[in-house]
Amino acid sequence: MHNNLFLNRLIIYTNSGKIAYNEEFHKGINIIRGDNSSGKSTITHFIFYVLGGAFNDWVKEAKQCSYVLSEVELNGATIVLKRELNFSDKTKKANPQEPLYIYWGSLEELKNTEIEHEWHKYGYQTYPDKKSYSNVLFNTLNIPIVKGDNNITMHQLLRLIYVDQDSPTSSLFLYEQFDSSMTRETVSDLLLGVYNQDLYDSKQRKVEVEKELSGIKSEIKVIRKFTQNLHDLIPANIFTKIENKEKELNKIETELIVLKNNNKAVRFTKKTKLEFEELNKQVITQREKVNSIESNTRNLQFEIEDSKYFIESLSKKIKAINNSIITRDFLGEFPLEYCPECLSDIKMEDTSLCKLCKQEVDESYGITQARKIEQELSFQQKESISLLTKKERKLIDLKTSFESEKINLFQLQQKVNQSLKDVKSVRDEKIDKLLSDIGFIEGEIIQLRTLLENAELYQSLIQKETELGVEFEFLNFKINSLRSEQEKLKYSTNNKIEEKGLFLLNNDLRRQQDFAEAKEFNIDYRNNLAFISDKDAKYSASSNFYLKTAARFSIFLASLEIEKMRYPRFIFCDNMEDKGIEKERAQNFQKIIIKQAEKSNKENFQLIYTTSFIPEDLDNTSYCVGDSYTEDNPSLKIK
Repeated sequence: MHNNLFLNRLIIYTNSGKIAYNEEFHKGINIIRGDNSSGKSTITHFIFYVLGGAFNDWVKEAKQCSYVLSEVELNGATIVLKRELNFSDKTKKANPQEPLYIYWGSLEELKNTEIEHEWHKYGYQTYPDKKSYSNVLFNTLNIPIVKGDNNITMHQLLRLIYVDQDSPTSSLFLYEQFDSSMTRETVSDLLLGVYNQDLYDSKQRKVEVEKELSGIKSEIKVIRKFTQNLHDLIPANIFTKIENKEKELNKIETELIVLKNNNKAVRFTKKTKLEFEELNKQVITQREKVNSIESNTRNLQFEIEDSKYFIESLSKKIKAINNSIITRDFLGEFPLEYCPECLSDIKMEDTSLCKLCKQEVDESYGITQARKIEQELSFQQKESISLLTKKERKLIDLKTSFESEKINLFQLQQKVNQSLKDVKSVRDEKIDKLLSDIGFIEGEIIQLRTLLENAELYQSLIQKETELGVEFEFLNFKINSLRSEQEKLKYSTNNKIEEKGLFLLNNDLRRQQDFAEAKEFNIDYRNNLAFISDKDAKYSASSNFYLKTAARFSIFLASLEIEKMRYPRFIFCDNMEDKGIEKERAQNFQKIIIKQAEKSNKENFQLIYTTSFIPEDLDNTSYCVGDSYTEDNPSLKIK
């Protein structure tokens, strides 16, 4: 099974730094048993909290605790999670959105580490430039990170993994006052494995393309609106007009120079000298501006190429890391039969030690490091793609600006050249007329240069609009195809969940006739309920509790048989005998669940539940975790 979450150990510390709870959990079945009010629920609250749940309704004993540590295994990567409890002096309530500290390694490795910066702190919320602990855990669990209107957190996933006793029996999910049907549907799609990452990426890209396309169309519309002649939106036409005006200008300037050369009363005036110096300054400034734009354009093109190469290399690295993890899982430990130095047989009795260095082999270390690197690379890739889009848009603007400024430089240089030849004497009417014509034509060229810049931008936008239009159509086709596949997968997954749910209902003690005779079983994630055939059917509180719990366990049991489900093969349930369910009925349900779960390899799943009515044949067995708690021997050792 490729998606697994295991709780290996849970340690709770008091405000004075003492250990209030310290127990190991194992793969397979874990039973926390004890009398009512002995602190069993508090332990599940701490599990929920340290895994990323938003919880602040702590009992008084828990309020004497400062933080909780847990060693967990996520898809083969072993990490330690730490979360503090900070209570407000005014409200006496804890902050449910405390950050989570993550150490990449085991608790044993953490003991030998004195460097504080080995802890990585992540907040509850996700920001554009900062990832949350949900992002890190999702990435390690191979669960897509959903953003936008349905920002799914680890807390939201746990609402369908943790069966609590405070939620109403009518609520399939752990109850929240402000809850949306879209959030519940997205969570179910994620955990059931029908949420397709490629489909999500395509939908996200479609939204981005649609937004960008809308912006470009608006720009195109504005440009057209304020352009009287549509031929002025074709750069070639503007270039031709500018060339014609420049020829006309050169002709007049030539005629003007001839007239001035023929003037015999020649004297070089101070005004002419000052005009040349001013124009020369303008040319130098403009040339620097053009060179700067050209240099920035060239550098930006190099950056874009580098970014594309970098993104491609990140993709290859992520793929290589995933392949290495898959290969490690598939092949397991590759044994060395011969010494690479002397080629003699290597004989080892203790298989837990390395055959070469004789050190203890940690199977999870390589996967842990690989998962850590993988999640860092994936976030780098996402940020790089975002920056690349911005750079490509900036390049369009730079190229447009370059053409315009280059023409402006040419015009200024022409004026400088003219001023060098301009030796003034007594002006006659013809010279004044020619100078007036020059000024008029230069004004027209300035207008044409503005039109050219506008036309260059317009054509760039048209080209971009075409590219985005083609991409938009392709995305539509791709999304429709992926949706069709998604619906097929959802149908087969729901059928398996219904099969498991019917088994649990049909094998209940005959306390509810509808359960024994049930032929169909439905879970409506969007509307937060489970029902047989009639959504409005009314049952006793105990039967409602049984129905909801059966629904939650049917999802868990189905995940043990369906590889494509992203449900982490991990479930924890607080109190198997809630809402007045009788002892025999609760014990029967425990036996059914254990028997069904153990049809699968215990290395693939973990089930944790609390009970006050543990069956005698299960008590004091390897299933049990910790003592049998009582009022005198509670789960939290505060005193």
